Amino acid sequence: MHPVLQQVFDAYGPILAGRSPEWCQRHPEQDDRQWSAQELIEHLVLTCRSTSREMEKRLERGHPTRARSTPLQWFLQLVVLSFGRMPNGVPAPIFARPDQLHWSAMGGSELLEMLRQEIDRMDERISQCRQSFGIQRTASHFLLGPLRPDQWRRFHVIHIGHHQEQLKRIEKFVGEPAWTEASPVAQERRPRSRVNSST
Repeated sequence: MHPVLQQVFDAYGPILAGRSPEWCQRHPEQDDRQWSAQELIEHLVLTCRSTSREMEKRLERGHPTRARSTPLQWFLQLVVLSFGRMPNGVPAPIFARPDQLHWSAMGGSELLEMLRQEIDRMDERISQCRQSFGIQRTASHFLLGPLRPDQWRRFHVIHIGHHQEQLKRIEKFVGEPAWTEASPVAQERRPRSRVNSST
């Protein structure tokens, strides 16, 4: 995994590692319209898979996209890739919305591993495109238009970081009574038994 992706992925560990499957299904404020931790990770996995497919398509065809950026796409690239800001009010595209993978309930450590595998696979495809096509704009993002390999990585760093803030909000509103017993975090947070003493 490229170091920039590794860094943003690692930030998920302290929040998710050791969380129970039950905790990962909870919705903030008990509002099903707000994603649970598992739904959020599924969204990220679907987004990475979409990028992997785009890279694979270009590798199979043997040439990068011939599309050109529109003025709006140039502007959005500036906002997202240069300033690091995700547009507000843009719903997730249909291909990246949760509940498509039909996962059973998973705990935080399982979800982290699913995400790690998907980022690894995507990063490998991006690297292959970089080797095959150089710094040309390789494939088109549905919103930002055609991007270079380094811009694809940059997008995912921004996107994953954006949802880290959402995960922090989930942690805040859902609370934390649910660590798995085997988790090191659970061991640290388990109350110590008190010794009764007579006076």
